[in-house]
Amino acid sequence: MASASGNYLSRLAGEELRVHSRRQTNRLGSVYYLRRGVRGYTSQPCKMHNISESGCLLTVPVMSQVPEHLYLVLEGLPAKFPCAVIAKSETGLHLRFTADLESQMVDQIARKRFLPKKRATAC
Repeated sequence: MASASGNYLSRLAGEELRVHSRRQTNRLGSVYYLRRGVRGYTSQPCKMHNISESGCLLTVPVMSQVPEHLYLVLEGLPAKFPCAVIAKSETGLHLRFTADLESQMVDQIARKRFLPKKRATAC
């Protein structure tokens, strides 16, 4: 029997809990975090696959070394984004931003910035 919150099929698939829609992206950057047992920071390169106002999905070379809290720095942007790791999966690191980003910033990050070079035409 269907309930007010959805039909049988939607309950089987699970309800989408995200408030903000995800935008696909292909941005490179780095994650910075405290070294374990030693003072100082260490980093790993990362690749962001999608982003929303509240979080993102990215991959790093050695996921097991990444702690619960980190800073995300994206190429071409001067900002550092403090994040918490919500989950680690085969897909990558699922991050939650400490404070939601403005939609304009998310759109800028998600925008494709690499356009194919135009071929020179022979005269």
